[in-house]
Amino acid sequence: MDIAGKMNAGMSSFAKSMKNGVHNCKVDGKITEQQKRIKLLTREIGNLTLLKLEAGESMSPEIMERYAAIKEAKEAIQTFENERQKTVVICPKCGAKTSVEMKYCGACGVNLSEEREHE
Repeated sequence: MDIAGKMNAGMSSFAKSMKNGVHNCKVDGKITEQQKRIKLLTREIGNLTLLKLEAGESMSPEIMERYAAIKEAKEAIQTFENERQKTVVICPKCGAKTSVEMKYCGACGVNLSEEREHE
């Protein structure tokens, strides 16, 4: 085979390789779309299940065990939020959260000590 024939064969092989690469990228994109769809649908199933559990429905022991863990975590969050409220004051002027130790609001500058005296 002469040089021109080798170049044509090489170009043809390169073109096929590029075509396959483009095709594979398109297929990868379609796979990714379906994987995202599965994640969304799975999340929706979870949310629908949670709504049923909160409405009082009973389900398999595995789901009930996880639901109990969710309720426990929600209770822990409430406890942490209550604990945080002891160290946070809401600025009466702008509504920003500020540490109870702060004399002035970091957002609007109002004197929090004076505001507390007026309460």
